[in-house]
Amino acid sequence: MKRSKLLTIIAVIIFVIYIFPILWMFLSAFKTDLEIITQKFSPSHLNLENYSYILEQSGILRWLFNSAFISLTSTLGALVVTVFASFSLGRLKFKGNTVLFYITLAGVMIPLQAIMIPRYLLLRDLNLLNTYWGLIIPYMVNPMFVLIVSQFFKGIPKEFEEAARIDGANDFFILFRIMVPLARPSLIAIAVFSFVSSWNDFLWPLIVMSDSSMYTLPIGLATFYGSYSMKYGVTMAGNVIAALPIFIFFLIFQEQLIKGLTAGGLKE
Repeated sequence: MKRSKLLTIIAVIIFVIYIFPILWMFLSAFKTDLEIITQKFSPSHLNLENYSYILEQSGILRWLFNSAFISLTSTLGALVVTVFASFSLGRLKFKGNTVLFYITLAGVMIPLQAIMIPRYLLLRDLNLLNTYWGLIIPYMVNPMFVLIVSQFFKGIPKEFEEAARIDGANDFFILFRIMVPLARPSLIAIAVFSFVSSWNDFLWPLIVMSDSSMYTLPIGLATFYGSYSMKYGVTMAGNVIAALPIFIFFLIFQEQLIKGLTAGGLKE
């Protein structure tokens, strides 16, 4: 009992440490700059001027649309690519399967910075710079996602697949009617990670996009803050707008995300 109480106290302390900066950011979005500078914890009144200012003086709605479109499209694309690649590596037996597995594993080990220049040159030759597809296509391929789901597929009992093949099922039927439903928790977890990483990415959109109308939210806010660095309340309001979709996305899929992180696949 004492151990349980101690663990509860530790959990509460950790929760407070993590939630305090978020709470401070949310409250600061309603403060005046003077209240922020004087480190007043709560605003004296509900001040919406920071939000109205950033909505009127910046292209945040356009940046918000760009980020949402790119993140959602790339997440759907990542799921499609991951499902097919994982099924090929995890369940199908063909010549070169092992080689492809190690190539995929090598892709996890290579840092993004090492392939950034070749990727940029490739997109330039394809005339995809400063376009949505210039961001979406690279986000669709993630070797780590393929390895995770392929291992999940390997853990599914072979009896399910053998019974389906006896009934005349082909590979597509087995994939979408057996494998994908069983791997749903891991796929949702991957979808969450893909959405969050593409939404928060700063470096790659900074390299690819040059037109301000094509900026994603992190790039647009960074350029806007560069012009209004002393408006702390406006900065906090922009941060709240940028963080809110991630927060909502996580609330919707939090149960599936936890299942995906804890599930190890079915055992024979």
